[in-house]
Amino acid sequence: MSEASKTITPVGAGAIVWSCKRCSLSGTPDEHNSHLCVECVKAENNRVSYFRQLNYNWMDVAKEADLELWERQPGETDWEYTVWMHYRDQYPGKKPSYRDVAEALGTSVAAVRKISSRWSFVARMQAWSKHVDDITLAERRDQIKRMNETHVRLAEKISLKLEKAIDNLDPVGMTAKEINGLFKTMAEVERKARLDQSAAAQGVADDNTPEVKKTTTPTDQLEDVVAILAKTGVLQNIGVRQTTTTTTEVVIQE
Repeated sequence: MSEASKTITPVGAGAIVWSCKRCSLSGTPDEHNSHLCVECVKAENNRVSYFRQLNYNWMDVAKEADLELWERQPGETDWEYTVWMHYRDQYPGKKPSYRDVAEALGTSVAAVRKISSRWSFVARMQAWSKHVDDITLAERRDQIKRMNETHVRLAEKISLKLEKAIDNLDPVGMTAKEINGLFKTMAEVERKARLDQSAAAQGVADDNTPEVKKTTTPTDQLEDVVAILAKTGVLQNIGVRQTTTTTTEVVIQE
């Protein structure tokens, strides 16, 4: 006598009625699992079959294998991986499309969608786009860093040239206007430097510091400075040209 038969007692006085451990209903126990009824075992088998068909736990397998989601996965066929690569490589040029993949590979949209469901193309694309964006952002930071380094290097060279030019100036041969222009420029540069240092120490951005914005040097002062530096021979073929813009208005009288 089987275990299932032992657990079933005919209904009557003092009889023990068998019930399923999952649904708690009385019924016919499964021949392979006496704790569950036939309907519950059938539902469980359908659930397992569905998960297997959709490759339900492939992400857990990828994590255990230390694989990124966009890489080829264990159990992924050559055809499935080819479909995924065509879908993946559409980013960032355009929005990925099942139809574009189907046309490129000569298959149907339904076939692409089935593979997408099995291998979770949406989740894989999110991981892939983040990976691509991180690389792009890192390259952009490197470019900005190199540009800033170039600007600093050029600024240092210009500063050395100006320092040499100022050292070669002869105060005796300078006019009062030239000395006054050089003094004003020096004061403006020093004020700007001190304001920048103060703002940086307080964590205040330039956009929120009106004093820092006022860094425009008057044109006449620039002319004086350029003229003074030109005397040293450092600035050759360089001058200041002042331009005037004329506005013409057309007035219609009644």
